Amino acid sequence: MEIDFLKAVAQEIKPLILRTPTIYSEELSNHYGCNIYLKLENLQFTGAFKIRGNAYKLSRLFLEELKSGVITASSGNHGLGLSLSAQRKGVKATVVVPERTPANKIKKLNRFGAEVILHGNSYDDAVEEVRRIVDREGYIYIPSFDDRDIITGNATMGLEIYQDVPQVDLVICPIGGGGGISGIGLALQSLKPGVRIVGVEAEGAASMFSSLQAGKPCRLPEIFTQAEGIAVSEPGKIPYGIVSEIVEKILLVSEKEMQEALKFLLEKVNIVVELAGAVSTAALAKLPLPSPAGNVVCLVSGGNIDLEKLQEIIG
Repeated sequence: MEIDFLKAVAQEIKPLILRTPTIYSEELSNHYGCNIYLKLENLQFTGAFKIRGNAYKLSRLFLEELKSGVITASSGNHGLGLSLSAQRKGVKATVVVPERTPANKIKKLNRFGAEVILHGNSYDDAVEEVRRIVDREGYIYIPSFDDRDIITGNATMGLEIYQDVPQVDLVICPIGGGGGISGIGLALQSLKPGVRIVGVEAEGAASMFSSLQAGKPCRLPEIFTQAEGIAVSEPGKIPYGIVSEIVEKILLVSEKEMQEALKFLLEKVNIVVELAGAVSTAALAKLPLPSPAGNVVCLVSGGNIDLEKLQEIIG
């Protein structure tokens, strides 16, 4: 992805997104002995990066195509991105979410004008329900991550990281279905050849890690994690292909490690994140980091955490 193309994509979605800051963290830098930056997508209008891909995807469709409405399955953040993007275009959005989706995300979905349908215990259950509704109603299905336009919109994060930290050596990204890390990786592969890209998954939802070991996208029989933003049992085929080519490694973090990272970010860095948004900093202790002069960017992918869950974690 050339810089002029990425700038054009960024310009296209500019009315719908916040150009989020990439901040230097003195606490993390002192702790790990190199320069640690945080890309704060938790400050996004919808509280997560997912609006980037959705805004670009809808910009690629004609209003005539969208007149019947759009639909998606989501653990919350993708649905929020689609809902706000659709609302700004005057398009009806339907979002199917697992029944365990945090109440704060459901309230935001309603606020952005979406019709919310609760179905099943997992993201994959919600996808199956979406397919049934599409067959019946004729809505346009907007995937969460397995789509080139979605990935291209997400690539604007890579552009912003490069603009803010041009000497970046290592970028650490959470992985759910793989759409976020794919976009960032493709952008930086062009803008900063040689940059290291590392992904992070929850131990209980290591679908991309398992797929890479198997040599093809595969589905986990079960997933166990409180980090609903990355609770995906099978990665997208398109992201799998990209990740297998450009991501150095995937690290796994435990529930306790995610919770400790969340508390550190809240208490020491003064930012509120959801568990999925904390996994990149949780992985710092598991990596060979650059020299003291090296530059690391951790993607804080979202901050839509339910207050009850937050209170439970921080004690």
